[in-house]
Amino acid sequence: MTPKKIIGKVEFKENLAGKNWLVRIGFSEEVNFIPGQYSSLKVNEAGLRRSYSVASLPNGKSIDLLVDVSPMGIGSRFILGLKVGDEVEVLGFLGRFTVDSNLLFEAKSILFVATGTGVAPLKTMIEDLLYNKRFAGEVRLVWGMRHEEDLYWLKEMENINRDFDNFRFDLVLSKPKEDWPGFKGHVTDVVRTLSQNWSQTLAYLCGAKEMIIEINKELIAKGVPETQVFYEKYF
Repeated sequence: MTPKKIIGKVEFKENLAGKNWLVRIGFSEEVNFIPGQYSSLKVNEAGLRRSYSVASLPNGKSIDLLVDVSPMGIGSRFILGLKVGDEVEVLGFLGRFTVDSNLLFEAKSILFVATGTGVAPLKTMIEDLLYNKRFAGEVRLVWGMRHEEDLYWLKEMENINRDFDNFRFDLVLSKPKEDWPGFKGHVTDVVRTLSQNWSQTLAYLCGAKEMIIEINKELIAKGVPETQVFYEKYF
């Protein structure tokens, strides 16, 4: 599909937690994309653009975007200034960070690893795999965040876990409070403890550049073929 410019309107905007915002943009026409792709928003009159992964499944005439505004650059300020009803120019849809259905025939398990808002494309890929494609192998998400007060989408992850016995969700905090009951440290610490058929595992990584490099090395050392590791770096 060739990317095209579409004018949409903000239908919904919510602060999920901390500096993380969810923005829903509606369109007058149906929009089609592949889970994992991103859109590019025009964020000023000069035509400057910022890219954000789509955080919802293809469902007709709207998309959800998950945005961490903590950098407070021009894109962050644009998102913070948006109000319901505002028009937004969207260039969509872009990127090849998607699950190739042809690979699913041989895969026994799929591992998703995210830090921060890098979870946005992974969430849609997981939902598509389980709810739409009915993938029967193990699907695991390892998601790294810093603080408990920054957490969101926990209910959504619980719902997926409830609906599918083959879904596993590991949340790890790098700066938790002392009484945090879950994993402490970094996503690499959790991935290191996992045991599975690595040669038949597909891995999708999205987040900080340093995490991508570390996890990529760890997975290859475990026996995951390099051609079965896919990633999207957030700089």
